[in-house]
Amino acid sequence: MNFVRQYHLEPRTEKEREALYGRIRKIAYWLDSFAVVGGFPLGVEAIIGFIPVVGDFLGLVASLYQVYLCFLFGLPIQLMLRMLLNVIIDFVVGLIPWVGDILDVFYKSNQYNLSILANWLQDNRLVDVQRYNREHPLANGTEPRGRTNMRSRAAGVGNGYGFSR
Repeated sequence: MNFVRQYHLEPRTEKEREALYGRIRKIAYWLDSFAVVGGFPLGVEAIIGFIPVVGDFLGLVASLYQVYLCFLFGLPIQLMLRMLLNVIIDFVVGLIPWVGDILDVFYKSNQYNLSILANWLQDNRLVDVQRYNREHPLANGTEPRGRTNMRSRAAGVGNGYGFSR
């Protein structure tokens, strides 16, 4: 019951927001890139994706859980739809036998969703994402990349989400 109270309520304090962001970050890390094999980061979602249909469905459920946790922050509907689109693309591509499983290794929908959330949190000053990431490194010491290096963000044009406010 303590788990439900801690992670399934809208965060009110900075400590609660940081805890929820940390949980979302860990989920993205484990689903998309907890192990490096042959120079490619693999996650649980890519590994279980090799089980036909059932593996892809389990990956979909785990990804939707991450999107649900992002929803608790009160993201705008455009960002939630973009996150859902990332998850749906990952699921549909993963359904293609063999080719989809290989492409699933390269398409990191959970990392993309994490970068969307991190950009939004940073822009709205709800969580100091950069400080949090420095103070709480992941298991292999690398920070997930996602789509944070988008051209518009690097050029200082727009807000990095692919559309302007």
